[in-house]
Formats: sequence, C-alpha cells, structure tokens
Amino acid sequence: MFHKLPIRSKALFILLSLLVTPDLGGSAAQGFFTQSENLVSAEPLISISLFHPGSTAYLALKTTVKEGWHINSNSPLDKFLIPTVLETNLPEGIEVTGIFYPEPDLQRLEFSESNMSLYHGTIVIGAALKVGKETAPGEYDISVVLKYQGCNNLTCLEPSSIIISTRIRVGRLDETAEALHPEVFSSYPFVDDKGNPAGSASEKETSFSDRMKEKGLLLSFILIFLGGLALNLTPCIYPLIPITISYFGGQAGGKPSRAFFLALTYVFGMSITYSILGMVAAMTGSLFGSALQNPVIVLFIAAVLIGLSTSMFGLWEFRLPMFLTRRTGTAKQGYWGALFMGLTVGIVAAPCIGPFVLGLLTYVGEIGRPVLGFFMFFTLAWGMGVPFIALGTASGSLPSSGNWMIWVKKIFAFILLTMAVYFARTLLGNTISSILYGTIALIAGIFLGWVARVPGMSGRFSILRKIVGGIWLVAAIIIFASPGGPFRETKVSTGILWEPFTEILFDGAVSKGRPVMIDFSADWCIPCHELEHNTFTDPKVMEEAERFIALKVDLTKSGETENAFKKQFSIKGVPTIIFFDETGRETPDSRITGYVGPKTMLEKMKMTRIKQGMNKK
Repeated sequence: MFHKLPIRSKALFILLSLLVTPDLGGSAAQGFFTQSENLVSAEPLISISLFHPGSTAYLALKTTVKEGWHINSNSPLDKFLIPTVLETNLPEGIEVTGIFYPEPDLQRLEFSESNMSLYHGTIVIGAALKVGKETAPGEYDISVVLKYQGCNNLTCLEPSSIIISTRIRVGRLDETAEALHPEVFSSYPFVDDKGNPAGSASEKETSFSDRMKEKGLLLSFILIFLGGLALNLTPCIYPLIPITISYFGGQAGGKPSRAFFLALTYVFGMSITYSILGMVAAMTGSLFGSALQNPVIVLFIAAVLIGLSTSMFGLWEFRLPMFLTRRTGTAKQGYWGALFMGLTVGIVAAPCIGPFVLGLLTYVGEIGRPVLGFFMFFTLAWGMGVPFIALGTASGSLPSSGNWMIWVKKIFAFILLTMAVYFARTLLGNTISSILYGTIALIAGIFLGWVARVPGMSGRFSILRKIVGGIWLVAAIIIFASPGGPFRETKVSTGILWEPFTEILFDGAVSKGRPVMIDFSADWCIPCHELEHNTFTDPKVMEEAERFIALKVDLTKSGETENAFKKQFSIKGVPTIIFFDETGRETPDSRITGYVGPKTMLEKMKMTRIKQGMNKK
C-alpha cells in the first residue's frame, strides 16, 4: 500500500509518475511512450453478425499492452492509482447494459511493498450492447474510449486514452444472425462459472438504489409504503399491537370516530420519530443500529415494555402530567397522550433495522436531499402505521369495560414481559434469558388458565381460559426441556473461526490471492447473535467459509477506531458482511445487511470469484 511506503520511496514514485515527455510537434520523444497507440492497442470484436431489434449481444476489446509495460486494473488496490475504464459513445437506440473487466494480475513492483492490481499482455474487456425495439434496420457506428495509465517497473506515464470504432448492423427479424468469435465470447468475462451470460439476472442482483432509480419517484414511494407495511411482521412491531388495542380501547369510550382520530395522532407522532431518526442517520452517516441498540437504549426499551406491562396488570395508569392536563383540558388530553405515545413508543420498534431500512438509509444518503429523505421515511412510518389505525379504530367499537377485557389485557401484559426479555437478552446472556422465558410462560399459563377468574362469564369462556393457559404451559415445557434450554446441555458448533480485523491480515490475504469476508457486528446487536447461532454454524456455510480469510470488526463501542471503520467501509448498521475477491475488491451486489439464513449466506459467498489455486464452487 502506498501509505506504507517509506517517505523517500513515496517521493520517488510520485516524481516518476509525473515524468512525461513533451509532445514536440505532435510526436513523442524517442525512448518514451507518450502516445497511447504505441503502448496499448485494441481490436474490437462483435459476438453476432447482426442485431435484431430488442436483442442484446457483446462487444469485446482484445487489448494488448506492449511488452515490459502494464496498465492498472479497473479497481486498483490504492485509491491514488488511475484505473482502466471503458467509456462508450453510442447512437440513439443502442445502449450499454453492462461493462465487464478481466481478472487482474497481482504483481509486486520495485517501488511497492505490496502487490498491485495490474493488466499486462493481452486482455479482453467487454460490454453488453442492447438495441432498442424501435431501432430501424441499418448500420450503426459504435465508438468506445479506453482510458488507462501505463507504467513499467519504475516509471508511470501520464494518463492516456485510445478511441476504438467499429460498426454493427441491425437487421430485420426474418434475417439470420450468426455467432462470431466463439473462442472469445464463450469464456470469462462474458460467461460466469455456471455458464450464465455476464450481466444476466441470475448472476447479479439489483441494489436498492438502482431499484429506486429504475422505478421512478411515485412507484418508489409506493414500494416504501409497502415495505413499512411488511415491517409489522417483525418481532419489534408486534408488542405495539396490544398497546394500541388497550390504549385506544380505553380512550375512545366506545366511539369509533374518536378512536380513529386518536390513532391518526398516534401514527403521526410515530412517523415524526422515524423521519427525524432516518434523516439524522443518512445525513451524518452515523451507525443507525448503534444509536438505537446500545446497552443504554436496550435497557430503556426493556424498561418501557415492563412499564407498559405493569400498567396492563393494573399496577399503575398512564396519565399526562398535571400541568399539561390543566393547560390542554380534559377534552384534549387523549390527543396529546396519543401524540406522546407515538413519539416515544416508536423507538421500541426502531431496532428492527433490516436490509430494507438500511437500503433506504443508504439511498437517502446518496441522493443528498434532506426534504425528500424526510418524506421517504415519513411514508415508511405511515406504512407501518396503517395496521395501528385499523386496530385503534376497531378497538373503539368494542366495549371499554367488562371482566373479559381485564383478562385479555393480562395476556398482552405477559407478552410485553416476554418481549422485554427478548430485547435485553444480549445483556442477560442465553441461560438467564431462557430461564426468564420459561418462568414467564409458566406463571402466565397458571395465572391465565386457573388463577385469574372472570366473574359472570359463561362456561365456554372458562374452556377458552384453560386452552390459553395450556398453550403457555406447553411453551414453558418446550423452553425448559428442549435441547439447548437452560437445564439441558447441548453440543454447540463452533461456527466460523473469525480473526480480529487488521490491515496487515487483509493485505496479507490479498497478497496470497485469498478472498476475504468481514463481519461487522456488536454485542448489543440481536441479529448479529442470530447469525452466530443459526447461520455461521451451518455446515455448508462453514465449509464455504474455508475458502475465505474470515475477519471480524467489533463495533460494540463507538470510539475513534470504530468510527473510522464505519466511514471506511460505509457501514450504516449491523450486522453487515462484506465480501472481497482475491484482488481486494468488494464483490458487487454481495454485501449483506441484517440477518440472513444459511441459504442466502451461501449464495452471497459463492458470488465472490476465486482465481488462484482455489476450487470454484
């Protein structure tokens, strides 16, 4: 790496990189290659004899670098180096759908202390050309520009470029097209290891940002709204459902219209919380998960859940402070209370940051438009809030009193206690958490089924009580008796063997031609522990991981070193897993954010190409 070079070597390298010979009358001075055609030449090849309207085929540049010289690859290992880039200038009706670069060679030069990513000799650079369905038959001139910087073992020349022109023919649908140059287009980079054409849907996935750009603004907001609706299936949202039913059922006084407006106010407060949190995270680039899942916030969320649970047990009642009650009056107390609940209880659901929300955070950061970002998160929150409006309104039509309602509230109270343990389990440990889960289920079963009597209810309701109590008791038995429970020892797989991340280990892996996978996690991150227990212990995942150098970055703390890692690797939340190929480049579309199962993990791992001496899966 350039930053590891001695100062004297750095100065020499920069000086040599800037050495160019003036162009005297349009010709290069003898002994130096300052004209691109003298150093790099390229022959254009087309994969078919003619294009049909709507079809896609390939252009290949068979590029030769003069002996004794090289050019940097498309993704140099050091940022200060000039990459090789292919640019196109196409007529209307023809577009490029993908550009494919060859695998670079890793080579150590005299002025470098580590390997560099280079092209030399003869290489093939490709592009996928798509002809529009309305393109008229005829011949079309294609022009591409290959930009590069040439170097030898000691000297680098000024960045240069060459222009390559060719011609393609668009024919009628009844004309026959013949395959050309099969020896070139039947191998990498035009075909992957599985035989799939480069750029096909089976080979790569579309990023969240690309999908947003493709769909347009209106459809993007619709997708965001639907994404928020889907987030109601996560375990962080579920405990809010009984809170909604209980709160609005008691406030509405049996009036659906009042419950509807209370629910609107509740969701409005929740949407403000999410919009502000999303904007701050996207604009500052801070780690969203660490702000909402660190131990202090986890304990706060657990305390909120326990407080709401004890309120449902009848130990206390949620009321606004007296000074607000005096100022707003009794008639307005419900709406102010609903707004306050929405502003605060929304934080309970915030730790459920999955790939969708992380993708939205990244997209808002990329577009750099705070107002648009605010309304995107506002839309997301209203997608999450639709079920609350429906439940809140429905609760207003139910009787606000009755012994059966008191019993139902007790069910929700036990659920909230269970969720409090769920959020705090990373702090409590697996054993204590399992004991608490089982104890809550045991007490809930006995209390709901046999202790909590409901006067005035029929025999059918008594049967229902015992069924519900029995379900809780069965859950307690499963928790205590199942393998891995608090009183049962089980053989736990060690999982992937990780090493703490250092630049030395990363550079060493690249110098050996080994791919790298980096796991960014934290002790307070619940999905991170799910990955450790469920995904990284899968036998197939462990076998695939042997091909990689597995490194881990611990983001539990938020110090200077951790913040540098977040910025360097653009980490928006944890868990995040990044895959690098043997050249040190991040594998496109392979980054994982949030929890994934073994199947998805394997698919992402196999996307990283293995080149030197490794078995391709």
